[in-house]
Amino acid sequence: MEGGCTESELMRFHAAEGNFILEADSIEGPWRGPFWIEGAEGIDPDIFEDGDGNVYWTQTRPAVNPQWEGQTEVWTQRIDPETWTFVDDGLPAGSGKTVIWRGYGVESVWAEAPHLYRVGDYVYLMTAEGGTSFEHSEMAMRIYAPHGLLRAFEAYEREASESGECIPQVRDGERCYLGTAIRAFHADKKNPILTHRHLGLSEPLQCVGHADLLLHPELGWWLVCLGVRETRGKHDGELLSYLGRESFVAPVSWEHNPADWKLDGNGALDTHEGDPGWPVTCAGLGRLADEITVTTEDDGITIEPRVKSSLAGDMEPALVDVADGSTNGVVVRDERDVSYRRIAKLPTLMPIPMSGSLVIRQNSTHYAVFSMRGTDVRYEMVNGDDSQAGSVAVVQADGVRPAVLFDDNRLSVIVAGVHGPVDSATFVRQGQVLLSVDARFLSTEWAGGFVGCMAGFRA
Repeated sequence: MEGGCTESELMRFHAAEGNFILEADSIEGPWRGPFWIEGAEGIDPDIFEDGDGNVYWTQTRPAVNPQWEGQTEVWTQRIDPETWTFVDDGLPAGSGKTVIWRGYGVESVWAEAPHLYRVGDYVYLMTAEGGTSFEHSEMAMRIYAPHGLLRAFEAYEREASESGECIPQVRDGERCYLGTAIRAFHADKKNPILTHRHLGLSEPLQCVGHADLLLHPELGWWLVCLGVRETRGKHDGELLSYLGRESFVAPVSWEHNPADWKLDGNGALDTHEGDPGWPVTCAGLGRLADEITVTTEDDGITIEPRVKSSLAGDMEPALVDVADGSTNGVVVRDERDVSYRRIAKLPTLMPIPMSGSLVIRQNSTHYAVFSMRGTDVRYEMVNGDDSQAGSVAVVQADGVRPAVLFDDNRLSVIVAGVHGPVDSATFVRQGQVLLSVDARFLSTEWAGGFVGCMAGFRA
């Protein structure tokens, strides 16, 4: 709304709680919208189009009449993709919101980021759970819906009515498919289908969840999710993130138990052609992989995920030269004089420009600035309301250049002789450390938020 908006558009914005749709006929555009979704409520909206043409808007909101703190609920309602207004026809999921999920277990919190998918005769619901910190996880549920999700919802309502099911109260005009004995969606008994919360604090990749499924035309099913690469602190159990939330991918397979032992003791499979089973992430690993090798051969494609022992940092530093003239930077609002780039790995070496400044930014209240003033490197560290400033002298010699090394929870000013392009490994190995300061104030654990650090050039 940079160019302003009308009063009616502002009213639609508030009625939609900021939720909107952008649409296009192809990914290249042109894009149309925004179309404000009046009546939407909560966070993490999802659009699902079923095979019968019905389109569902699904979202997370705080639970109505919660049983414990942090309980949320997932609701869905059919929506008209021509007008982007909710359907109100009196049928299931078409007369007010319908609550379909509140979490996998007792005291489960922050069931969010819902996604609906049709695979075979089933509609699957995937949600994140546990919050986006160290208890993050991903759950899978499903409902048998060979004739469409709408018909499956009708069948659930009949079953609930005939059995006298006790349904929790929600608001007037809303429905709930979470009975005390039966639910519309049934959970995968092997939930969570993805988490790292059980691996302990020695695991460098934490906070894994908020997943979405993708179907590649040649490579099959994959999962994309969020995770955080952590750096160990100097204290036991201290983990620090300087890279923020990142996206990870993993191969997914669909599996059945080898036998339905409860129903058929002789080991016969109780499945049908339209039953794909349940999604399994990185089969054989039970976690995200560090490396994935895809091999294409005449007899098919092999996907091999592997785990290697490593922390957030690699031995050879990445090189980020903010003054190299690159134009693919990021501009932050209210800091338009700085062009930033994401710090994508640790350690990272950042040469200090001979004119202008190197800015290492976590957010607007946690950042560091380095610049050359004559023969000195001047620095400023801003940690919320606290700041520290000073300078260190650089030895004057032919080819000597200063740089900042971001590694091992520290920012270190290093000087080394450079003749030609900077080689980060050689620079660090041969360089002299002039200054080293605690960098933990640049972590999300200290600064708050979800994003990682960026390196920028200020002219």
